[in-house]
Amino acid sequence: MMMMAAAAVRRRGTEAFFIGSQIQRCQMKIMGMILLLSPTTLSLLSTNHSNSISSSSSSSSSRYKHCNDASLLRNIDDALSSFNHMLHRKPLPCIIQFNKLLSAIVKMRQYYDAVISLSKQMELAGLSPNTYTLNMLINCFCQLQRIDLGFSVLAKGIKLGLQPTIVTFNTLTNGLCKVGKFSQAAELFDDMVARGCQPNVQTYNAIINGLCKIGETAAAARLFKKMEEAGCQPNVVTYSTLIDGLCKDRRVNEALDIFSYMKAKGVSPDIFTYTSLIKGLCNSSRWKEASAMLNEMRSLNIMPDIVIFNVLINTFCKEGKVSQAQGVLKTMTEMGVEPDVVTYSSLMYGYSLWMEVVEARKLFDVMITKGYKPDVFCYNILINGYCKATRIDKAKQLYKEMILQGLTPDKVTYNTLIHGLCQLGKLREAQDLFKNMHKNGNLPDLFAYSILLDGFCKQGYLGKAFRLFRTMQSSSLKPDLVMYNILVDAMCKSGNLKDARELFSELFVKGLQPNVQIYTTIINGLCKEGLLDEALEAFRNMEEDGCPPDEFSYNVIIRGFLNHKDESRAVHLIGEMRDRGFIADAGATTW
Repeated sequence: MMMMAAAAVRRRGTEAFFIGSQIQRCQMKIMGMILLLSPTTLSLLSTNHSNSISSSSSSSSSRYKHCNDASLLRNIDDALSSFNHMLHRKPLPCIIQFNKLLSAIVKMRQYYDAVISLSKQMELAGLSPNTYTLNMLINCFCQLQRIDLGFSVLAKGIKLGLQPTIVTFNTLTNGLCKVGKFSQAAELFDDMVARGCQPNVQTYNAIINGLCKIGETAAAARLFKKMEEAGCQPNVVTYSTLIDGLCKDRRVNEALDIFSYMKAKGVSPDIFTYTSLIKGLCNSSRWKEASAMLNEMRSLNIMPDIVIFNVLINTFCKEGKVSQAQGVLKTMTEMGVEPDVVTYSSLMYGYSLWMEVVEARKLFDVMITKGYKPDVFCYNILINGYCKATRIDKAKQLYKEMILQGLTPDKVTYNTLIHGLCQLGKLREAQDLFKNMHKNGNLPDLFAYSILLDGFCKQGYLGKAFRLFRTMQSSSLKPDLVMYNILVDAMCKSGNLKDARELFSELFVKGLQPNVQIYTTIINGLCKEGLLDEALEAFRNMEEDGCPPDEFSYNVIIRGFLNHKDESRAVHLIGEMRDRGFIADAGATTW
């Protein structure tokens, strides 16, 4: 049943995993020893918990109050005291009583290592675990992201004659999916079916979720159909997971079909279903449908939360529709939903996009007034807004302010400021900031180097640009096509065609495949120098190198031929260009 899902994940290059062989290996490993006494397991145990257990044991007579009902335990200390009392009773309580106690500790959601330690003590006291005990232990190891030890527990259970249940397989499946081992989860699913253990809705949900997370939504949809064919009815989690995966894959129409099918089957959508659909519709610019979906959920008394409102506001702002975003803000406040840092950040970004940095700053100040502390992301939005508005002094002021607030500027902060300074020709300040990145442990990335390189080139400092380029080559970062294009273009414009040619040839030596942009740049430089034969040769090489010339490339070389009175070859290229469906611009058709 799951072979198609397993095949889907295997296509992504993940190692195949066979549970049968894993169990055999585990059984060999535990021969002649008790699993829970292994050094690996002991290393997981918290020193604090071990100390608590021993101290509880030594002082239980003086401070112990035994709790017969595990559900009434208030904290870990009560649980440890109760465990020690039970362990010293003669005769020992049955395994069911111990399981209830361990289950109560598991529900505290933070003492998984303590449960492993206590189960070891139970075995030393002669208590034999049952399937429920082993399932709990598998869950603890999965929560600690030690799935390998979870499988060891499974092997131990089989060796003891305990049969794995659907809970066992579901726990391991969920554990594998949580750590991204989807191929192994798929193989475990197949093994489970082969053993005659029928998957339930939780099993299917875990695998469908895993497939969606790695972009295998088609396989997830096929498994969804298989699930129904096997008589296992999908629940709201199944539908919502698949809908979310399809929306993230921009297959919104299919998601809407599943949504309609879900309602037809009598399964009521929840807030997560609507959130995924609204986000998917917004990302596809289907605003009216997103608004209709919002109204539909409200009519069903499913009140939108801050997440849904933030999705709408963020998407509107990214599209530059700030007035619509403000309308959503008004609706949410009328419904009693208070905006948060994400809300304000999205609106600030929207205003900055339209160069309305004053409005963005007002929102920034309102956010602080309401008690929200701006994060690095908020500062970066506003710094970018000021840089775009060429108000670099305000941007630098914010940079200093964020440091005083105890925030550490990130690469985005530095890159934005360096770009703003370069745009204004303040290269010395840009260089100083570039050096500060190193000092503050924020190593410049390719983008930072490209910004400074472009700044040097535009200001005519080709020597500095070339030295920066070679410095980068000697570091762990290697220049990309963007950087080569910046330098080649600058060399061509300055008439230094010799160096431009050498840089272009260097691309092939470095294993970089020239793109249309850099080919067009070198062709333009050759045409300007009157080297038309060489320009045409480079133009023809584009096709051979797998990057056919575009409309702009044709116009550049045609203008080059016309400027040097080579009309016959220009006319031939114009005809060739039109055959490809391109349009020659005015400069390439007038002579």
